[in-house]
Amino acid sequence: MYVPMLNLSIGYFFILFIQTITCASPCIYDVGNGQQLDVRTLGNANGKTPKYDNIPTTSSIPHSLSWNGCFSYKKSDGGDCTNAAACFTDTKTGISNVIARQSDAVFEKHVDENLLAYQSPDFLLLVHLTCRDAHEDTITSRQDGPTIYDIFLTSRCACPGKCHYSDGSMSGGAVFIIILLVLLFVYIVGGMLFLKYSRGATGADIIPNRVMWLNVMSYAIDGTRYSIQIIRQKSFNVNYEKL
Repeated sequence: MYVPMLNLSIGYFFILFIQTITCASPCIYDVGNGQQLDVRTLGNANGKTPKYDNIPTTSSIPHSLSWNGCFSYKKSDGGDCTNAAACFTDTKTGISNVIARQSDAVFEKHVDENLLAYQSPDFLLLVHLTCRDAHEDTITSRQDGPTIYDIFLTSRCACPGKCHYSDGSMSGGAVFIIILLVLLFVYIVGGMLFLKYSRGATGADIIPNRVMWLNVMSYAIDGTRYSIQIIRQKSFNVNYEKL
Protein backbone atom coordinates (compact mmCIF):
# COMPACT_ATOMS: atom_id res chain seq x y z
CA MET A 1 0.00 0.00 0.00
CA TYR A 2 2.86 2.36 0.84
CA VAL A 3 4.57 2.09 -2.55
CA PRO A 4 1.44 2.87 -4.65
CA MET A 5 0.68 5.84 -2.37
CA LEU A 6 4.27 7.02 -2.82
CA ASN A 7 3.84 6.80 -6.59
CA LEU A 8 0.65 8.87 -6.44
CA SER A 9 2.34 11.49 -4.27
CA ILE A 10 5.28 11.78 -6.66
CA GLY A 11 2.93 12.13 -9.62
CA TYR A 12 0.94 14.80 -7.81
CA PHE A 13 4.07 16.83 -7.03
CA PHE A 14 5.21 16.51 -10.65
CA ILE A 15 1.91 17.97 -11.87
CA LEU A 16 2.14 20.88 -9.46
CA PHE A 17 5.75 21.56 -10.40
CA ILE A 18 5.10 21.48 -14.15
CA GLN A 19 2.21 23.89 -13.70
CA THR A 20 4.49 26.21 -11.73
CA ILE A 21 7.38 26.37 -14.20
CA THR A 22 5.11 26.69 -17.22
CA CYS A 23 3.09 29.54 -15.78
CA ALA A 24 3.83 32.64 -17.84
CA SER A 25 4.70 35.92 -16.18
CA PRO A 26 1.88 38.51 -16.23
CA CYS A 27 4.48 40.97 -17.59
CA ILE A 28 4.91 39.08 -20.88
CA TYR A 29 2.54 40.26 -23.59
CA ASP A 30 1.72 38.80 -27.01
CA VAL A 31 2.27 41.30 -29.83
CA GLY A 32 1.36 39.06 -32.77
CA ASN A 33 3.24 36.85 -35.24
CA GLY A 34 4.32 34.60 -32.39
CA GLN A 35 6.31 37.39 -30.75
CA GLN A 36 6.21 38.53 -27.15
CA LEU A 37 7.24 41.67 -25.30
CA ASP A 38 8.78 41.04 -21.88
CA VAL A 39 8.30 44.17 -19.77
CA ARG A 40 10.44 42.66 -17.00
CA THR A 41 13.45 43.80 -19.05
CA LEU A 42 12.27 47.39 -18.52
CA GLY A 43 12.40 47.25 -14.72
CA ASN A 44 14.56 46.58 -11.69
CA ALA A 45 13.52 43.61 -9.59
CA ASN A 46 15.14 44.73 -6.32
CA GLY A 47 12.02 46.60 -5.13
CA LYS A 48 14.10 49.59 -4.02
CA THR A 49 14.90 51.73 -7.05
CA PRO A 50 13.04 52.25 -10.32
CA LYS A 51 14.92 51.62 -13.54
CA TYR A 52 13.79 55.01 -14.85
CA ASP A 53 14.13 57.74 -12.25
CA ASN A 54 14.00 61.53 -12.51
CA ILE A 55 12.37 61.31 -15.93
CA PRO A 56 12.55 64.75 -17.58
CA THR A 57 9.28 66.45 -18.39
CA THR A 58 8.14 68.82 -21.10
CA SER A 59 5.52 70.34 -18.77
CA SER A 60 5.98 73.66 -16.98
CA ILE A 61 5.00 72.16 -13.60
CA PRO A 62 8.12 71.56 -11.46
CA HIS A 63 8.10 67.81 -11.09
CA SER A 64 9.67 64.61 -12.36
CA LEU A 65 8.36 61.09 -12.77
CA SER A 66 9.80 57.66 -12.08
CA TRP A 67 8.67 54.37 -13.57
CA ASN A 68 9.63 50.72 -13.27
CA GLY A 69 8.42 47.99 -15.60
CA CYS A 70 6.70 44.96 -14.05
CA PHE A 71 8.20 45.18 -10.53
CA SER A 72 6.97 47.42 -7.72
CA TYR A 73 9.37 49.76 -5.94
CA LYS A 74 9.43 52.40 -3.22
CA LYS A 75 11.07 55.72 -2.45
CA SER A 76 12.04 56.74 1.06
CA ASP A 77 11.64 60.50 0.81
CA GLY A 78 8.71 61.11 3.13
CA GLY A 79 5.97 60.50 0.56
CA ASP A 80 3.68 57.56 -0.13
CA CYS A 81 5.68 56.16 -3.07
CA THR A 82 5.45 52.51 -2.00
CA ASN A 83 4.36 49.42 -3.91
CA ALA A 84 4.50 51.64 -6.97
CA ALA A 85 4.78 51.27 -10.71
CA ALA A 86 5.25 55.03 -11.11
CA CYS A 87 5.60 58.02 -8.82
CA PHE A 88 5.34 61.80 -9.08
CA THR A 89 8.14 63.76 -7.40
CA ASP A 90 7.75 67.42 -6.50
CA THR A 91 11.12 68.93 -7.36
CA LYS A 92 10.64 71.70 -4.76
CA THR A 93 9.97 69.47 -1.76
CA GLY A 94 11.61 66.28 -3.03
CA ILE A 95 8.61 64.25 -1.88
CA SER A 96 7.27 61.47 -4.10
CA ASN A 97 3.73 60.13 -4.31
CA VAL A 98 2.45 57.07 -6.12
CA ILE A 99 0.43 57.59 -9.30
CA ALA A 100 0.35 54.02 -10.65
CA ARG A 101 0.54 50.46 -9.38
CA GLN A 102 1.58 47.31 -11.25
CA SER A 103 -1.79 45.65 -10.64
CA ASP A 104 -3.47 48.40 -12.71
CA ALA A 105 -1.39 47.80 -15.86
CA VAL A 106 -3.30 47.08 -19.08
CA PHE A 107 -1.36 46.34 -22.27
CA GLU A 108 -2.47 47.68 -25.64
CA LYS A 109 -0.86 46.80 -28.96
CA HIS A 110 -0.65 49.52 -31.61
CA VAL A 111 0.98 49.76 -35.04
CA ASP A 112 3.88 52.09 -34.24
CA GLU A 113 4.11 51.57 -30.49
CA ASN A 114 2.85 49.52 -27.59
CA LEU A 115 1.06 51.06 -24.65
CA LEU A 116 0.84 50.30 -20.94
CA ALA A 117 -2.14 52.05 -19.37
CA TYR A 118 -2.36 52.39 -15.59
CA GLN A 119 -5.76 53.68 -14.56
CA SER A 120 -7.00 54.13 -11.02
CA PRO A 121 -9.78 56.26 -9.51
CA ASP A 122 -7.23 59.04 -8.91
CA PHE A 123 -4.74 58.92 -11.81
CA LEU A 124 -4.20 57.85 -15.39
CA LEU A 125 -0.70 57.05 -16.61
CA LEU A 126 0.08 56.07 -20.20
CA VAL A 127 3.51 54.59 -20.91
CA HIS A 128 4.30 54.67 -24.62
CA LEU A 129 6.82 51.97 -25.61
CA THR A 130 8.59 52.53 -28.93
CA CYS A 131 11.00 49.99 -30.39
CA ARG A 132 14.41 51.19 -31.49
CA ASP A 133 17.46 48.97 -31.72
CA ALA A 134 19.91 51.37 -30.05
CA HIS A 135 22.34 51.01 -27.15
CA GLU A 136 20.81 53.78 -25.02
CA ASP A 137 17.22 54.41 -24.00
CA THR A 138 15.53 57.77 -24.38
CA ILE A 139 12.68 58.74 -22.07
CA THR A 140 10.59 61.84 -21.46
CA SER A 141 7.31 62.60 -19.73
CA ARG A 142 4.41 65.01 -19.98
CA GLN A 143 1.53 66.01 -17.76
CA ASP A 144 -1.70 66.43 -19.71
CA GLY A 145 -3.92 67.35 -16.75
CA PRO A 146 -4.03 67.39 -12.96
CA THR A 147 -4.25 63.58 -12.87
CA ILE A 148 -3.14 62.51 -16.37
CA TYR A 149 0.47 61.67 -17.19
CA ASP A 150 2.37 60.29 -20.19
CA ILE A 151 5.78 58.63 -20.33
CA PHE A 152 7.47 58.16 -23.70
CA LEU A 153 10.15 55.47 -23.73
CA THR A 154 12.21 54.48 -26.76
CA SER A 155 14.28 51.38 -26.06
CA ARG A 156 15.80 48.28 -27.57
CA CYS A 157 13.98 46.32 -24.87
CA ALA A 158 10.68 47.66 -26.23
CA CYS A 159 11.37 45.51 -29.30
CA PRO A 160 9.87 42.00 -29.02
CA GLY A 161 12.55 39.36 -28.41
CA LYS A 162 15.50 41.79 -28.31
CA CYS A 163 16.04 41.66 -24.56
CA HIS A 164 15.78 38.59 -22.35
CA TYR A 165 15.04 38.68 -18.64
CA SER A 166 17.06 36.64 -16.16
CA ASP A 167 16.79 36.78 -12.39
CA GLY A 168 20.08 34.94 -11.93
CA SER A 169 18.46 31.74 -10.73
CA MET A 170 18.46 28.33 -12.38
CA SER A 171 16.18 27.74 -15.31
CA GLY A 172 12.94 25.82 -14.92
CA GLY A 173 14.44 22.88 -16.84
CA ALA A 174 17.41 22.61 -14.47
CA VAL A 175 15.17 22.77 -11.42
CA PHE A 176 12.91 20.13 -12.96
CA ILE A 177 15.82 17.72 -13.49
CA ILE A 178 17.05 18.21 -9.93
CA ILE A 179 13.61 17.57 -8.45
CA LEU A 180 13.20 14.58 -10.78
CA LEU A 181 16.43 13.03 -9.47
CA VAL A 182 15.52 13.73 -5.84
CA LEU A 183 12.07 12.19 -6.21
CA LEU A 184 13.53 9.21 -8.04
CA PHE A 185 16.00 8.68 -5.19
CA VAL A 186 13.22 8.93 -2.59
CA TYR A 187 11.07 6.53 -4.61
CA ILE A 188 13.79 3.88 -4.93
CA VAL A 189 15.34 4.11 -1.46
CA GLY A 190 12.04 4.62 0.36
CA GLY A 191 10.44 1.73 -1.51
CA MET A 192 13.38 -0.59 -0.85
CA LEU A 193 13.40 0.20 2.88
CA PHE A 194 9.66 -0.34 3.13
CA LEU A 195 9.70 -3.66 1.28
CA LYS A 196 12.68 -4.90 3.25
CA TYR A 197 11.59 -4.02 6.80
CA SER A 198 7.79 -4.11 6.47
CA ARG A 199 7.36 -7.10 4.17
CA GLY A 200 10.63 -8.92 4.72
CA ALA A 201 11.62 -8.82 1.06
CA THR A 202 15.13 -9.86 0.12
CA GLY A 203 17.33 -9.81 -2.96
CA ALA A 204 15.75 -8.40 -6.11
CA ASP A 205 12.32 -8.37 -4.46
CA ILE A 206 13.21 -5.19 -2.54
CA ILE A 207 13.10 -3.20 -5.80
CA PRO A 208 9.84 -1.20 -5.82
CA ASN A 209 7.41 -2.40 -8.50
CA ARG A 210 10.06 -4.75 -9.85
CA VAL A 211 7.65 -6.70 -12.07
CA MET A 212 6.28 -3.51 -13.60
CA TRP A 213 9.78 -2.21 -14.43
CA LEU A 214 10.77 -5.58 -15.90
CA ASN A 215 7.70 -5.44 -18.12
CA VAL A 216 8.52 -1.87 -19.17
CA MET A 217 12.06 -2.90 -20.10
CA SER A 218 10.76 -5.91 -21.97
CA TYR A 219 8.29 -3.79 -23.94
CA ALA A 220 11.03 -1.26 -24.72
CA ILE A 221 13.34 -4.00 -26.02
CA ASP A 222 10.54 -5.53 -28.10
CA GLY A 223 9.68 -2.14 -29.53
CA THR A 224 13.31 -1.46 -30.43
CA ARG A 225 13.67 -4.83 -32.13
CA TYR A 226 10.45 -4.31 -34.06
CA SER A 227 11.57 -0.86 -35.21
CA ILE A 228 14.92 -2.23 -36.36
CA GLN A 229 13.16 -5.02 -38.22
CA ILE A 230 10.88 -2.53 -40.02
CA ILE A 231 13.86 -0.36 -40.99
CA ARG A 232 15.78 -3.35 -42.31
CA GLN A 233 12.74 -4.59 -44.23
CA LYS A 234 12.31 -1.19 -45.93
CA SER A 235 16.02 -1.10 -46.78
CA PHE A 236 15.81 -4.59 -48.28
CA ASN A 237 12.78 -3.66 -50.41
CA VAL A 238 14.53 -0.56 -51.77
CA ASN A 239 17.65 -2.54 -52.73
CA TYR A 240 15.53 -5.29 -54.31
CA GLU A 241 13.64 -2.77 -56.46
CA LYS A 242 16.93 -1.32 -57.72
CA LEU A 243 17.96 -4.79 -58.86
